[in-house]
Amino acid sequence: MKRVNLARLPTPVEYNKRLSAHYGVEIFIKRDDLTEFVGSGNKIRKLEYLMGQALAVKATTVFTCGGVQSNHARATAYVAKRLGLHPVLFLRKTVGDVLQGNRLLDEILGAEVIEVSNEEYEHVEEVYAREKERREARGERVYTIPEGGTNELGIMGYVRLIDELEGQMNLDEITQIYCAVGSVGTALGIALGLSLKSYNIQVVGINVTKRSKEFFFDRARAILAKLKSSGFNVPGVLERLTILDEFSGPDYAVPSHEDLRIIKEAARVGALVLDPVYTAKAFRGMVESAPRTSRILFIHTGGTFGLFPFAELFD
Repeated sequence: MKRVNLARLPTPVEYNKRLSAHYGVEIFIKRDDLTEFVGSGNKIRKLEYLMGQALAVKATTVFTCGGVQSNHARATAYVAKRLGLHPVLFLRKTVGDVLQGNRLLDEILGAEVIEVSNEEYEHVEEVYAREKERREARGERVYTIPEGGTNELGIMGYVRLIDELEGQMNLDEITQIYCAVGSVGTALGIALGLSLKSYNIQVVGINVTKRSKEFFFDRARAILAKLKSSGFNVPGVLERLTILDEFSGPDYAVPSHEDLRIIKEAARVGALVLDPVYTAKAFRGMVESAPRTSRILFIHTGGTFGLFPFAELFD
């Protein structure tokens, strides 16, 4: 399994004293918003493995997909350019698309953007296949990366996170690890890593989409089945994973008033900057659902560039 070094690791773990006092629960934060700058966030850990394979198969072009302000698409475009590959981003069409935030960085990096409808996005693998056939007929070598970098290879970035955490803190004192769930790869990788090391810690994923938790458990089971078929079988992974649906807000990438409130609150109380799409929903889900006596670890998955398209909501 080839891996290419892309992230600036290890990212720090910080105990936030003011937020802990404010919410009445001990909060440690794994600062994966600091994995890089332009490539920042959780996706770059997955991309270390995915791009390693892309280089191994001598790809010239990488495909991936996401929403118009996708952190994953932006990170993929950035690391592809670092490695001399051509990024092609299949992004969902949106009304009034403005070049700012992640989308501005896609443009500056020279990523090729192909807009797809919501209906096409639900079958994006078919869109990939048609475009891949066309490009490979003219000599390109295409490597496709799924939504969020979530597959049996990409999740290894978060399996590896557990080794990193062991060198930074006493994991036996942590009762839950919280993170956002947009494609389930981060949460599943952490649960798998904990299972490999036999830690009795619950991973709580806060669903930020309008897909149900059953959708994500189905995806997780499919990934684990692929790993098992290749001889990598670890029992008890899904028993360590809980997914909460009730904090997703009005829609994916649409923050609620409570999400906007907690962005300001976390920044003003604890100097913690969250984003409206992922981390605000995840942080709110954490502080509203965590038992008051618990000691918890929050995975800050980044998304800072995604704040800027929402500037008018903070007037």
